[in-house]
Amino acid sequence: MGRNVFSQVRIIAFDLDDTLWPCMPTINRAEDILYQWLARFYPRITEGYDARKMVAYRREFSAREAHYAIDMTGMRRDFLHHLGEIHDYDGKQVASQGFEIFFAARQQVEFYDDVLPCLQRLKRKYRLGSITNGNASVEHVGLADLIEHPVGASDVMVAKPDPLIYQHLAERFDALPEEIVYVGDHPHYDVVGAVDAGFHAVWINRERISWPDDLPQPQHEVSDLHQLEALLEGRDPDD
Repeated sequence: MGRNVFSQVRIIAFDLDDTLWPCMPTINRAEDILYQWLARFYPRITEGYDARKMVAYRREFSAREAHYAIDMTGMRRDFLHHLGEIHDYDGKQVASQGFEIFFAARQQVEFYDDVLPCLQRLKRKYRLGSITNGNASVEHVGLADLIEHPVGASDVMVAKPDPLIYQHLAERFDALPEEIVYVGDHPHYDVVGAVDAGFHAVWINRERISWPDDLPQPQHEVSDLHQLEALLEGRDPDD
């Protein structure tokens, strides 16, 4: 079954957050490190906000501009600039320094146990890529040797599930959509988006959640990358 379905596949592309590592523990830790840094060097900013209120304010700020959903880096820089200016600091300096602090912490991810060994094996048979709507960096998290072509929403100013971001990945590989499998955790952004772009799609359901009733059922579901390997080889992932 699997062997026939994936017989043309030569590229596997992955979502990053919540597919290769847990997202929120990483983001929460980075937010905490940034807050502590602001409290030390720009204390007027944190006098009016505890860490939780700061996150809530950042979320409210990010909702002000539609393009922030695509450009997470731009959003965070603008937010820090805004915080600096309204608290009588040099906004440009706060944004530049603060984003470096946040970005470095944001890249300190903890991979799921299956990720590195499975990617290393998959790399021997396939070319590997990635697509993310966030600002995780393949290079900075330590995957540059495995992921050949990473694509971020801010690179093309288009976010998943728009087919254009998937098409951009295919162009980077000079590949046809049917030659690519896309693997991700989000039913709409990763699975439906990839299928709409003509890719094969595999839903990685690490948390054993229920598929949304209002979306077409996924053709392929795995709980980790070991099961993905089995699926691609035509074996039953549950064996």
